[in-house]
Amino acid sequence: MATTLATIIAQARIPLQDRGILATPALPTVTPQGVTGATAYSYKIVAIAPNGVSAASAAGSTSTGNATLSTTNFNRVVWVAITGATAYRVYRTVGGATTGLIATAGNTLTLDDTGLTGDASTAPATAAGTAYWSDDELLQLALRGCHDMWRTMIDLHEEHFLTIDTTNVSLAASTATLTGVPADTFRVVLIQPADTTSTSSSRGVVFKPANYNSPEFRASLATSAVDPTSGAIVYFALVNAGSPVAAPSVYVAPQLSSAVTLRFVYIPTLSSSLTVASNNPIPGESDHALIAWVVAHALAKDREDRSPDPNWLAIYSTEKTAIMTASTPRQEQEPYVVRGVFDDEDVW
Repeated sequence: MATTLATIIAQARIPLQDRGILATPALPTVTPQGVTGATAYSYKIVAIAPNGVSAASAAGSTSTGNATLSTTNFNRVVWVAITGATAYRVYRTVGGATTGLIATAGNTLTLDDTGLTGDASTAPATAAGTAYWSDDELLQLALRGCHDMWRTMIDLHEEHFLTIDTTNVSLAASTATLTGVPADTFRVVLIQPADTTSTSSSRGVVFKPANYNSPEFRASLATSAVDPTSGAIVYFALVNAGSPVAAPSVYVAPQLSSAVTLRFVYIPTLSSSLTVASNNPIPGESDHALIAWVVAHALAKDREDRSPDPNWLAIYSTEKTAIMTASTPRQEQEPYVVRGVFDDEDVW
């Protein structure tokens, strides 16, 4: 079953350990220092990050605290680090003259409660905040990864994205360009009459690719319109920027004296309407490669030089190479034949 881009983004968040979605801290340990006593104290820890806070930990407690905390007789509160946290809030929930938030600790995992004053607030029961990397941010990275793999995959010439249009493209009588060329055309694979059966009057027309400034094309430009029933050779040239900038134009020479509906076979660019609900458009078990791409480029947000993480980029490169190697050839039952320079490909 195909994997959606939403699933790939969710899987990428795991190694990213998104700091906006902080784990709940484990309960802290509370150890009285100096002269102990029989007073109960309890503390909760909340991890904080630039984009949110965690839920409060369970309460860590002691029943042997000094009744009056001081710099000599105090409770040492120790907790475990939370990935992505940049600071911690310490709440005293039981004991002391006041309760609530007693301190915000920065890059440390310990606090000495020497009788600190609480603000009477309650530690949050649930996490709050936004993800450090938004879904749209990670989607855009995933789409860039899809395009990177698409570019390499089409260069295998194994027709993973081959599209055959037999209804929309035609060559009108005495015109120099095809009409109905799909806007997403990136590479033309084949043009021929849509009807090549024995009853078709245009089945003998052969379309050959040629550069617009080639001798064949220039010579054909000076030729009068040809009757398609005569089995003419028509040269075609794909010009202009093409998708995704704009629909390309396909010029032909010579022109035909009557209209012909065409079979237009082409490689399209990736859809510009991909969303998180779209399936991964790259074949070949490419999910792991896309996850590595997303993680590598997401981590660039934290790097001083804003470059992708080299370790994850290496994973992407390895996965991508393996996919491309496995994707060609696609039809091993057919022998690999090197066509000679002067072999005639046209058979009619």
